[in-house]
Amino acid sequence: MMHTPVLSSEVIALLPDDPPSGGGIRVVDATLDGGGHAAAILHARPDAHILGIEWDAEQVRQFPANHPELMLAVTPVHASYTELERICAERGFRPDAVLMDLGLSSWHYESSGRGFTFQKDEPLDMRFNPDGGEPTAADIVNTAPEEELVRIIREFGEERFAPEIAAAITRQRRREPVLTTDRLVRLIEGAVPAGYRNRRIHCATKTFQALRMAVNHELENVSQGLTAAMAVLKPGGRLLVISFHGGEDRIVREAFKDAVRDGRSRWVQRRTIRPAWREIRENPRARSAKMKVIEMT
Repeated sequence: MMHTPVLSSEVIALLPDDPPSGGGIRVVDATLDGGGHAAAILHARPDAHILGIEWDAEQVRQFPANHPELMLAVTPVHASYTELERICAERGFRPDAVLMDLGLSSWHYESSGRGFTFQKDEPLDMRFNPDGGEPTAADIVNTAPEEELVRIIREFGEERFAPEIAAAITRQRRREPVLTTDRLVRLIEGAVPAGYRNRRIHCATKTFQALRMAVNHELENVSQGLTAAMAVLKPGGRLLVISFHGGEDRIVREAFKDAVRDGRSRWVQRRTIRPAWREIRENPRARSAKMKVIEMT
């Protein structure tokens, strides 16, 4: 399954022109996922060369079989985008553009079996890179102090009922560990007011987001990834970042403002770029997407 790319028309429109020497632009897709953005770029710019960075080893393993038509132009690499400087140096790849789509792919929700969604009963894993040996969501849920759970759920999930949810988890794990998504969802539903349970957005959405972000160190990685992306881009190269979470968007905004203030870059568009209503209607996951773009000077 190919991940439905968000803001793909806007991404294509804001890529830099082909180099005067010809040969097509060189793009780092720093979050390759299912290849949606890579495919859209190659459809519009058939001469492009794409270095695709993907932290999830399973997606990298599946990519050649799932997308043989892209393999002449896309080089998938299993790594975190925080390692961009090393990867580009090793491969002699100096990009004209770096694209970072910080959203979760459809594959993770629908096919990974790692507990990213509350709509299926799965083990509480939530790691993008299970091969890395990092703690799982179940590890955090069952061992973190209650005040740390409150902090994670409030800071990363922006969940106003974080204390009640953390208290419910702590009470439950004294009796038996919380190991599955279904058990966690039922705890959350029992911890929040009835009116909150019946809203359009499921009451477990923010807690699941918070745990995923904590497990994968997402905000910390965004900061490191932005620094690495700016370092590898050539003068005139563009950095395009699509964020979905308020914390991510603030990190991107401040990093871009600092780079412009220091004279390292300029705004390609000062305004935040958001999906059109038609795209949101066709792909509801796009509703919170925000894209910012700078060009290195």
